[in-house]
Amino acid sequence: MQSIKSCLMVLVGIASMPALAGESVSTQQTWLDKGHHHAKNWLSSTVNHMDNWFGDSNKEARIKLRVMLDSTWNEYDGTTIKPRVRAKVRLPSLEDRLSVVFGDENLDNEMGGGIYNDDRVARPNTDDRAFDRRRTKDENSSLALRWSKFRKNAGLDVDLGVRSDDVFVRLKAEKSWQLPHNIDSRFEQMYRYGSQSEHMLLSTLEFSQPQSDTRTLVNRSHLHYTNHDGENLNWSNSLYQQHDWAASLGTRSFSYGLYTGGEIIDKKSDLNVWGPYLSYRQPVWRDWLFVQGDASYYNNKSQDKDHHIALFSRVEAVF
Repeated sequence: MQSIKSCLMVLVGIASMPALAGESVSTQQTWLDKGHHHAKNWLSSTVNHMDNWFGDSNKEARIKLRVMLDSTWNEYDGTTIKPRVRAKVRLPSLEDRLSVVFGDENLDNEMGGGIYNDDRVARPNTDDRAFDRRRTKDENSSLALRWSKFRKNAGLDVDLGVRSDDVFVRLKAEKSWQLPHNIDSRFEQMYRYGSQSEHMLLSTLEFSQPQSDTRTLVNRSHLHYTNHDGENLNWSNSLYQQHDWAASLGTRSFSYGLYTGGEIIDKKSDLNVWGPYLSYRQPVWRDWLFVQGDASYYNNKSQDKDHHIALFSRVEAVF
């Protein structure tokens, strides 16, 4: 019961939280600015030192780091807490088309509209623990060299990396085009093969149409294939409205819609999961600090779960 109250307080607090003016907060939260400034300086110094390992360059190495704390709750799986990190480092000595990426690679799917973006349900840890140290370490341990030579012309990135004992190659391509009636479309294809995890394929097709200056109608479909000790093929679709409002610290976003999904077996698709969801995200106190809260009301026929409330919250800092 305490977990339910905590998650609800997070959602209510986020929805009612104003976008604070940076000038008024800076006098109260100078320790926050100092900590962020020192962390950015240390990261910059570290990546430039790394760049010197590969040679001399007149350009400065750059890093973008996301650090976040995710928590989920639902009545079937309880509470899960998961720290996550994702970073991209550009090392000029490796040429501008090469970069180093590390952390939780699943976050790349979320940022690009991947399958995890519309299905924020609790995935229970082992032994029903809220925090699984070993799982967290494994999911944040991915390290890869990214080649982006063809990103400008073909929207293609190639990753060669390792995650624990899984050596993998990952290809991700994206294509966007304009349709009549002011409809923007985007197709994204990601394929990953790992020495231990084997095959994984994720296809995303998205259509969006502005309804006003602040409101957009979006339909996003996914096809998710894995082949590790057996084949699995899943589909999902989200139809939602997204509102974006300008604020003093950045953009506040609120979306709500309907999610559906299921398995495809012997060329027949089942509807295993469906229900409404909503999500809210905004910067707070600083333009590099964000909070997010989601709520969904899904079922899951394959797991004998009736419709139930699931809550998700995130605190994220960008360096």
